[in-house]
Amino acid sequence: MRTLKITTWNIEHFQKALEEADTARLDAIRREILEIAPDVLCLVEAPWSPSLLMRWLRDTDSGLGDEWVLPLIDGTNAFLDPAGQDDFKGLAQLYAMQGNTTTGGQWIWFLIRRTLADATRPAFQAPAVWQSFTGGAGWYYRAWGSGKRMRHTHWRHPQVLRLTIDGFALEFIGAHLKSKINTTRPIDPATGDLSPTYVNAALTARIKLTSEANDIRRYIDTRFDQEPEPRIIVLGDLNDGPGREYFEREYLHHDLIGSLQGDVFFATRFLNHALFDYEDRLRWSTEFSDKVEVWSRTLPEARVPPESGVDTAKRQLIDHILFTQALSGAGSGPKVRARSGCVEHVIHERIQASLKKVITSDHHPVSMAVEFR
Repeated sequence: MRTLKITTWNIEHFQKALEEADTARLDAIRREILEIAPDVLCLVEAPWSPSLLMRWLRDTDSGLGDEWVLPLIDGTNAFLDPAGQDDFKGLAQLYAMQGNTTTGGQWIWFLIRRTLADATRPAFQAPAVWQSFTGGAGWYYRAWGSGKRMRHTHWRHPQVLRLTIDGFALEFIGAHLKSKINTTRPIDPATGDLSPTYVNAALTARIKLTSEANDIRRYIDTRFDQEPEPRIIVLGDLNDGPGREYFEREYLHHDLIGSLQGDVFFATRFLNHALFDYEDRLRWSTEFSDKVEVWSRTLPEARVPPESGVDTAKRQLIDHILFTQALSGAGSGPKVRARSGCVEHVIHERIQASLKKVITSDHHPVSMAVEFR
């Protein structure tokens, strides 16, 4: 028996650390990756430039060297420059990523151990394939309150990696969905209630976020129309967690993960969560002081979320790994056993404890093991 360890990690502003040659932070990131020791690592908020990332991997100071492979979409080499001046526009079109060289430092890449890559024929799928499965690059949603029909696309397009291990095909969907950051002042001092401007921005962001999750769901459903039991793993920063925060409780009445997981009545298509049987009080990946959530609990007859071990006003689970039933049901092939998922709190916090003025990331990595017998 052998085990495949899969990890997703949002390395906050990783491109900035590479561009500025932040030695202390880069060394800590290196040590964290080596201690986690994944076989497949989904990098979120990674640099847009493959050359920049590959130079760091090859740098003797990174300690990673030739042990790791960075799979690329066919045709990528035409946009790479040995001197490091990669063609952003060409790469952005090929990978369906938006932004510019300043805002484009939030890409999604996969790192694979070289020994695994040599044995599994990794293939990085062009987003054009995704869009042909889902019906196009964009879709429509209704703006909250106005009913106006609006067009939306992925700012950070999901990226798909395919591996064939022991004859079994695994498909990894790396995702980084829209942020819910809202810079508008939330509480109107005149009323003590949420300001209409804040509410409109917050709900529009959440509707867009849900529509992106629905697009991933469309892709997965199409894959089930092509074969009976695709082995699909969705991983990355979904910018929302299981359960309902204030806006989901009193405005939208749904949660993002539920939209992505699918309909339980179509059980074979339902996505399991790597952390569903992980210790409740440890089921978080980032810390954020949610002032709106704190405020909401002071309202008359407030419907405060039931105690689940984690105070969601302070800590949230927004980094996820989900997988199809083919990886947990009966039959042969790779399996995710009970208690196979974890948040890498120990390694992350031990590395962080050795640092003084920098942090590796504001996200804790999340991992899952897949067994091959």
